[in-house]
Amino acid sequence: MKQFPTEESCIPALFALKWPCGFRCPNCRHTHAYTIRTRRLPLYECSDCQHQTSLTAGTIMEGSRTSLRKWIAAIWLVSCPAAGINAVRLSSIIQVTYKTAWAMLQKIRTAICCADEQERLDQRVFGFIAFNGPRQYPNIDLGPREQPLIVAASLDSNGEERQYKMKQVNRKHMSGKLLLPCGRDHFITEHVSAPESMISIIRQRFRVKRNSPVYTVFRRAQRWLCDTFRGISGKYLQNYLDEFCYRENAVARHTTGWEPLAAICCADNGARRRYLWRAASSISPNGYFIAA
Repeated sequence: MKQFPTEESCIPALFALKWPCGFRCPNCRHTHAYTIRTRRLPLYECSDCQHQTSLTAGTIMEGSRTSLRKWIAAIWLVSCPAAGINAVRLSSIIQVTYKTAWAMLQKIRTAICCADEQERLDQRVFGFIAFNGPRQYPNIDLGPREQPLIVAASLDSNGEERQYKMKQVNRKHMSGKLLLPCGRDHFITEHVSAPESMISIIRQRFRVKRNSPVYTVFRRAQRWLCDTFRGISGKYLQNYLDEFCYRENAVARHTTGWEPLAAICCADNGARRRYLWRAASSISPNGYFIAA
């Protein structure tokens, strides 16, 4: 907050994050614009086609009445590698309502999900089937609240993990607690670019080595979900898993800090449109939002 004491001090930083190579008109890609400063945030009018765009247009901050300083603070708190943050704590720190804090975090997580979809696991890939949520006994059966996951990592030439993904598995791809071949193939199609000979995904949970580094990361994700959020329903679980993997990947790549996450949040990558669609689908027929 000392680095950004006013709203005006946030504008150059967000401009550089949105247009790292200089202004680009979203309509015609022209590189020069006139600045209109009659509003709270400046407008940029393309000198070629006269299209006007704002600093937040197309980003997760578009249409938000929350100050840029509070947005930057929220992004910084989410990016911290030590721990995540829940809406109750965020609302207390940046002095907004719980509803606003929850919406801000969901928008940030949606931006992370969009960025994660654009990156695939490459080189040598190792993964396994895992389960999150309360177990059902006998343990061979998949409980109604258990969420099957594929936990996978991309390994470099030295065998060190360099990128993680944890993705929910549709129950139609499961037979009890056995991952069917169609579930493995679906995960590879969506999230892996490595050749088939370099991919190893364990489909039976009993064959997973509990002391392996990848399994340790999965257990750390479970503890984080429990300690920070007291557990997450299956509806929103994927967003939280992508957030956890983002921080783990940032540490592995030595790209920690708020700027890389802020660049994701400022990119016009469909995150805002996806968030609005999900928000609309979360409204019940009587017009009320369904609680997470």
